[in-house]
Amino acid sequence: MTGINRQWVLKQRPNGPIGPDNFEMVDALVPDVGPGQALVENLYLAMDPAIRNFLNDNGGYAAPIAISAPIRGMILGRVRASGAADICVGDLVWGFGTWSDYSLAPVAGLIPIPHPQGDLADYLHRRGTIGLTAHYGIFDIAQVKPGDQVLISGAAGAVGSLAGQMARLAGATRVVGIAGGARKCARVVEDYGFDACIDYKAEDDISTQMRTQMPQGVDVYFDNVGGKILEAAIGQLSDDGRVAICGMISGYDERSAQPGPSNLWNLVVHSALIRGFRVTSILGNRPLVAAKLAQIDTWIDQGALRADYDVRHGLDAVPAAFASLFDGSNDGRLLVQLR
Repeated sequence: MTGINRQWVLKQRPNGPIGPDNFEMVDALVPDVGPGQALVENLYLAMDPAIRNFLNDNGGYAAPIAISAPIRGMILGRVRASGAADICVGDLVWGFGTWSDYSLAPVAGLIPIPHPQGDLADYLHRRGTIGLTAHYGIFDIAQVKPGDQVLISGAAGAVGSLAGQMARLAGATRVVGIAGGARKCARVVEDYGFDACIDYKAEDDISTQMRTQMPQGVDVYFDNVGGKILEAAIGQLSDDGRVAICGMISGYDERSAQPGPSNLWNLVVHSALIRGFRVTSILGNRPLVAAKLAQIDTWIDQGALRADYDVRHGLDAVPAAFASLFDGSNDGRLLVQLR
């Protein structure tokens, strides 16, 4: 296949908040497909906070993106050429790609969508890695059980909103969210079914708000933000409490590493556990992924799993869309639709 492939590349590494100066759009040739690869015409690009780590020189938990290299992220698109027998031209797939018109991707990192259900965008949210992240974190890492008191930060965000709903489906007695601003907190309660939502932007001390909303303590804390909120949650843990760390977005733009929680002794006092996790660690286990996605499909069919989207349009919109993840101006799962 011939033609031009527009792509966003890393122009310079961020030193603080992300901005348009960190990226540059360049024209490249549409790449040729080799064995085990597929060329995907991107329909949607997912804006995920984890990409911010890849822009640093240490890469976080993945290889850093080199200067002048395309930005990596989750994509959904249609296969235009294939070098593998199990992915065919015309297939819809989601998985790992690049911020570009076309992604050249290893077939092992792509998941086919043989019989699409509902909106295609849902495969970059509930029916994709976001849904899998929430499911893995709630059921496998935190092991939420009936009667648990569950606290979730980033509760208005893509992962947090699903994690709270799944905690309820797992039998949690009380589910409390943390979000920024009255409007987002209202959505967490009214749309996602949380019992209450703590506004971390309010004047009250967040530890006091946690004690007020969860007087019996926190059995499970699902963390998306880190920093002071993580420390406050550790201070409210119940006996045998569990902390599942999914992300630490509060520190992604920091020029130096944030200090760790000062109250880790509370883990000893309450025989509590703390564990970080990445959904990428299970994506290679196709039977496990299929089972989790089947459960999610059932919940969606039952109307038990609500989702909201913030869809921007056109490849030109990518830098501004990505930046909105970190200033709180996005409103739902943030995607860029190319076609």
